[in-house]
Amino acid sequence: MSLLQQQSLAQAEVQEHPYEYYHALHEQPIYFDDRLGCYICSRYDLMRQILRDTRVFSNVGSQTMDGFKAPPPGVAEIRRQMIRQVDTLVTNDPPAHTRCRKMVDNPFTPRKVRSELRGSIDEIVAQTIEGFIDAGECDFVKAFAEPVPLLVIADQLGVPRADAPKFKIWSDASVAPLGMMISAEEHVECTRRVKEMQDYFLEAFEARRREPRDDLLSHLLHVREEGVEPLSTEEMVSITQQLLVAGNETTTNALAAGMQLLIDHPEQQRLLREDPSRIRIFVEEVLRVESPVQGLFRVVTEDVELAGVKIPKGARVMLRFAAANRDPEQYAEPDRLDVCRHNAGTHLAFGAGIHHCLGAALAREEMNSAFEQILARMDDLHFLPGRNDFRHYPNMILRGLEHLWIGFRKVA
Repeated sequence: MSLLQQQSLAQAEVQEHPYEYYHALHEQPIYFDDRLGCYICSRYDLMRQILRDTRVFSNVGSQTMDGFKAPPPGVAEIRRQMIRQVDTLVTNDPPAHTRCRKMVDNPFTPRKVRSELRGSIDEIVAQTIEGFIDAGECDFVKAFAEPVPLLVIADQLGVPRADAPKFKIWSDASVAPLGMMISAEEHVECTRRVKEMQDYFLEAFEARRREPRDDLLSHLLHVREEGVEPLSTEEMVSITQQLLVAGNETTTNALAAGMQLLIDHPEQQRLLREDPSRIRIFVEEVLRVESPVQGLFRVVTEDVELAGVKIPKGARVMLRFAAANRDPEQYAEPDRLDVCRHNAGTHLAFGAGIHHCLGAALAREEMNSAFEQILARMDDLHFLPGRNDFRHYPNMILRGLEHLWIGFRKVA
């Protein structure tokens, strides 16, 4: 029996240690996982092909887990009390996707992020480091990787920083069902928390109708494009939820993964300290090697054949970005962290094409600011003995460390 027949992405241990499985997938780049009931694409070139073809490989209805496993009755009851779910960004295709994306692109352009947000990002990073640096040790996930993205997105949305802990609870509740590793009771509780989040932002939008502010919520409420219908309330809430989740969950996971990689690769850390300009390549390598979003789905709209495999209409294909980012046909020594890698930035951690992650520039600036300041202010980085098991949250879609206990010496 082959490795692929023995293992499945539905298994927690494969999610925890996926890379041998990914390389087995490379030998069968379009593979049907019968335990998941979907096809998996693992090869870089095929994935680029799929990402360009939104007509055959649709996003509409692609990310719901209901098709894999019916939600428990309590979930349906809470959903009836929530606002109507609509397709906006992640689960949409042109031309509807084009309309929504056009409404929200401007605040997230690389130029705008660098010119208008980098200063506040640097300030948040510096203040967060001040909160733990004198102790000489911390759980890096809880002390740094979680609060920094939460505070950045809170400022951008225009909501109080004091509410950041709520955002963490709500975004965790949004993504937990995607991993298909939670109980029925947990699924109900997650849905209840998502409703709380919707109610919070409905109230925030009403406040901005009465009194507009210079923030992202006001932008969504008042943005107008000639000949384009304004965003509905349901669309604004949908977009805000996606921005909140993407704005902290994935960046948190990338920051924690980056710290683990720094400590695990002292020779690469030395290169960064010798030449901080390499930090931007390091950030791309972190995203490539430890992709925070391991994969997302597409729905096939007509019978199609890829790599000699016939895929029927209605099937789901998982684009396993993390596997494509370790494709040996695209990257030399793909499992090796290399802060001098010439093509590190070609990774698919943010997807590609029209669905390239809206917040990619923001995430990159947060990571660059974080590691620039960490390397400047902290030396002798090491794992605290006996404190780490390096376990990740069980989740088929996202990859994030539960804890990362580190020690360090404060640079005078």
